[in-house]
Amino acid sequence: MPNIFAEILLDQNLAKRLDYSIPEEWKESSQVGMRVEVPLKGNLVKGTIAALKTRSSIPHVRPIARLLSTESELSDAQWALAHWMSRYYMTPLQRVLKCFIPPNVRKDVQAKTQVFLTLAISKEEALRECERLRTKAPQIASALEAALQWKKGCWAASFAKEENIPKKTIDQLIKQKIFASKKMALGTDLLLNEEFFLAKPKTLNDEQAKCLKAISQSLSTGVFASHLLHGVTGSGKTEIYLQAIQMALDQGKGAILLVPEVSLTSQTIERFRSRFLEKIAVLHHKRSLGERSHSWTLLRTGEIRIAVGARSAVFAPMKNLGLIIVDEEHDSSYKQSDEIPCYHARNIAVMRSHLEKAVVVLGSATPSIESRYNADIGKYQLHTLNARAASAKLPSIRIIDMKEVYLVNGGFTHFSGELIDAIQTRIQKGEQTLLFLNKRGYHRLQICAFCRNIVKCPHCDLALTFHKQEEELRCHLCSYQQKAIRKCPSCQSTDPLEFKGFGTEHVERSLHALFPSIRTLRMDRDTTHKKDSHEELFKQFRAHKADVLIGTQMIAKGFHFPSVTLVGVLNPDAMLHIPDFRSTESTFQLLTQVAGRSGRSELAGEVILQTFLPHHPIIQLAASQDYSSFYKTEIEERRMFGYPPFTHFIKILFTSNDLETATTAAHKAHAYLVPLLPLQATALAPSPSGHAKIKDLHRIQFLIKTPRIEPLIALLTELPSFGAQIKIDVDPLSTFF
Repeated sequence: MPNIFAEILLDQNLAKRLDYSIPEEWKESSQVGMRVEVPLKGNLVKGTIAALKTRSSIPHVRPIARLLSTESELSDAQWALAHWMSRYYMTPLQRVLKCFIPPNVRKDVQAKTQVFLTLAISKEEALRECERLRTKAPQIASALEAALQWKKGCWAASFAKEENIPKKTIDQLIKQKIFASKKMALGTDLLLNEEFFLAKPKTLNDEQAKCLKAISQSLSTGVFASHLLHGVTGSGKTEIYLQAIQMALDQGKGAILLVPEVSLTSQTIERFRSRFLEKIAVLHHKRSLGERSHSWTLLRTGEIRIAVGARSAVFAPMKNLGLIIVDEEHDSSYKQSDEIPCYHARNIAVMRSHLEKAVVVLGSATPSIESRYNADIGKYQLHTLNARAASAKLPSIRIIDMKEVYLVNGGFTHFSGELIDAIQTRIQKGEQTLLFLNKRGYHRLQICAFCRNIVKCPHCDLALTFHKQEEELRCHLCSYQQKAIRKCPSCQSTDPLEFKGFGTEHVERSLHALFPSIRTLRMDRDTTHKKDSHEELFKQFRAHKADVLIGTQMIAKGFHFPSVTLVGVLNPDAMLHIPDFRSTESTFQLLTQVAGRSGRSELAGEVILQTFLPHHPIIQLAASQDYSSFYKTEIEERRMFGYPPFTHFIKILFTSNDLETATTAAHKAHAYLVPLLPLQATALAPSPSGHAKIKDLHRIQFLIKTPRIEPLIALLTELPSFGAQIKIDVDPLSTFF
């Protein structure tokens, strides 16, 4: 009997499946995963077919109005992965599908097209044509002369605007077959006008070759395998990635490379373009819906076999997937925490590879404790690269005690004498410097000198940060903005309000005060909020248009600047004081990673680490780049206290506009769960979250500690919300925030 009913998951926030009948003409072609349009309360709404069946318990079922796709949007393996995510992360399947069916598909956004122009004749012929038309048709000759400067071609709209050429002139050149025109999707190739020389694979050292051989064997067998590549910064992990991807392509398979930051995609794409003739899909949130739609289509059809992007790229509809690489696998940006499902892209990469019989490679100079432990117990194959590639050496690291610097200086300063001298030396040598401070803005807060009240965001439990360039206070949680105040909102005092704490903007100004002619660039969220701003800053610094790059943690990851021989780390101590069991791990990783940006080529590198805690064990271990000792200490502490990877945490967060509602809901849920928990699971008492209020929502949470997730899935999936909004975060990165 043919399927005559479909269970539809609507795009709206409705977790329940709704039954619709399938019209006769679509009964044979309907598939699970196809997009449809269905009637609901007098409107047509979009959804996805979640199941097909021969019966429905609903007496009067309305028919599907329209099929929006000709085949399923998800493969069988992707459907299996979606169902696994729904269970493990305790999230309705309807919300999980939003990861697999992105906004450009749900909204049916088509890629915008523009006309791309190329010369249809040789440059010699074009020159002769210029001479012939110079007096007869000077405007056409002028346009043709400008076109001689093209490397590969030019968008027609850009050419007309930049060269002030009328559209009719361009049309004439096309009609005369001097210009060739082609409609292309915007964003078809991010680096369309760049010249690239194909580079040959580099010769691998013994450690690299051994690692690549193991990955190659896994690829050739066509079965799931997971590899953890632990290599010191600059050890040539990227070269292994490139050669492994080539092996996958040679076998007719596709590859996905995940990078932790959007800022790294430009550098990565340039490396890939110099090695592969293949087209590359770039997937991240800063690309327009049309651009993403174009890439998505080409991946689904198999026209593109390489995808590069941030965490959401793990869901790319790759045909015949053979390899997933997660670069900097320890990075916190792979975890989605702001909305459900609160998935970790690294874990999704491993599970997807398992379901698709693909190979997954996790790479890092500072592997997460969980990944390193999985290698210890045999879940991952461990490969270690102990030395930097080619002739590069690990940088020398000096720890500066800032308490002594303050005493000598008579007060606050960003820069120790050693750091100032080192920057001066680099300027004289024509080398470059990175300065790392994990706080943006000019001042961290504004405080009343009389009553000591801190000016906070009216919508969040967070001090407002002062940004001097705009002369305003900003909230870094909800983006609220206001002018710096002159009267205390608490005591109404008109005494001058003080500014405390410093960010990257203040560091940049202080550096210019010391070195008036110094050229600086700043990379943080304030300077990279526009589209393509990451790529522009990266290109400027690589082209040596700045002596110093100042930035937050986005400059600590994966960048390769051969001329950087000095890294200055300013005030890393604050990260160690966060009351979270991962604070020591994240501090060690960040310090090790940022130190690894120095001396990555033939030039020797140096790191100056300024701290008020020079004898802290984590500072000492980071300075010695001793991951092995760090891991041994950390894993024993985790074992002793029963922390991950020996147990799982589940964070249950209750939010409401009303504090009492959120608090009451959390306590009721806690009381409801405690008697129902399995014997080895415990629930900690409810408490305010580290950020107790965000965007007018009060936040109360409690943690469940359990050796296994599975026994709690049914219980927590059905947990009542008790009048508040509820969010379940399985394996949270932070138990505090």
